[in-house]
Amino acid sequence: MKKNIIPFYPSSNKLVEKSSGFYQFDSDGKRYIDFESGVWCTNLGHSHERIVSVITEQAKTSIHHGYRFRNKMSEKLSEELQRLIGYENGASIFLSSGSEAVNLSISIAQKLTKKKKVLKISNSYLSAYGLGKIDPTNESLVNVPFNDIEAIKKIDFKEISALVMETGGASIDIVQFPEKEFVKELVETSKKNKLLIIAEEVTTGFGRLGKWFGFQNYDCKPDIVVTGKALGNGYPISAVTVNENTLKSLENELFIYAQSHQNDPLGCAIGLEVIKIIEEERILENCAKIGSYFSDKLEKLRLSFPTEIKEIRSKGLMLAIEFQPTYDGNKINRQLFDLGFVFGFRQNAMRFLPPLTITENEIDILIENLERLLKKV
Repeated sequence: MKKNIIPFYPSSNKLVEKSSGFYQFDSDGKRYIDFESGVWCTNLGHSHERIVSVITEQAKTSIHHGYRFRNKMSEKLSEELQRLIGYENGASIFLSSGSEAVNLSISIAQKLTKKKKVLKISNSYLSAYGLGKIDPTNESLVNVPFNDIEAIKKIDFKEISALVMETGGASIDIVQFPEKEFVKELVETSKKNKLLIIAEEVTTGFGRLGKWFGFQNYDCKPDIVVTGKALGNGYPISAVTVNENTLKSLENELFIYAQSHQNDPLGCAIGLEVIKIIEEERILENCAKIGSYFSDKLEKLRLSFPTEIKEIRSKGLMLAIEFQPTYDGNKINRQLFDLGFVFGFRQNAMRFLPPLTITENEIDILIENLERLLKKV
């Protein structure tokens, strides 16, 4: 088949025909176990029946309505997000992508503080474009080295509006989790310097790290929480949720933000159902249990193959295998994909962010194949 898509990123020549649960199927009928949840979005698995049902029913009622109306779905979803975050009398706005939401949260911080720069942990990824993009031309970003408490003391906070904190970096250094003491010092110092604290939960939200949000693994109370990806379980919806103080400050400022898909009822209906499923099916408990099982299996592999595997990193169901610098991890990366496994690979490390509904059976299949390939070396 002729390729008609601009090649902005590398992909295989495989055509996906169907996605269901933990699996993706290509046009040849081959099945792949998806250990990446698409792009870390389908925490409940692909094409979840209840999500499909909500999409079908809500599409019959209202998909999109424009600026002159409100809708019950967005109002209710905002209430639910505030409940899960721990806010009272806050508010949300719903967009389409995590990058949009991160950039809006930064714009809010800049407006309220009258300062232009934002502070981030060096290994965190904020957005694909705009104020949060990692690019030499983006002068808005100030990096604090990962887990370097002493470096916090050297930061010039004068022009910094906010700390944008991601508690599980899956993109740049392939799954790294900041230490609690580092986060505590960073947050406390930022608050002393009157920065807004923005929890960037696009990847770490909705159970990925074993709690509703990654920041809940730390002693941290953010002013703004940014969510996306799993909020729509594959459907594009993101959110910026602010606490009461931030909302009151915004009401005193002339700040207008408008785009085509803002607070659309279809996306918000999906978000509400995602939250219901996570609570009713006790997904967070499964994440903690199965994440521990997965981590233990990987650690046993590391002990069996110390010449090949350098380190295992994990929290909840965000995990990575880092290979030794002298070992060609990319060879196994290619072989495992050919055997029917989807996962991330970068910097000689494998990344696993499977659906939170994954079972021991799928993990065992992966481990068996990975062990067999390692033994062939």
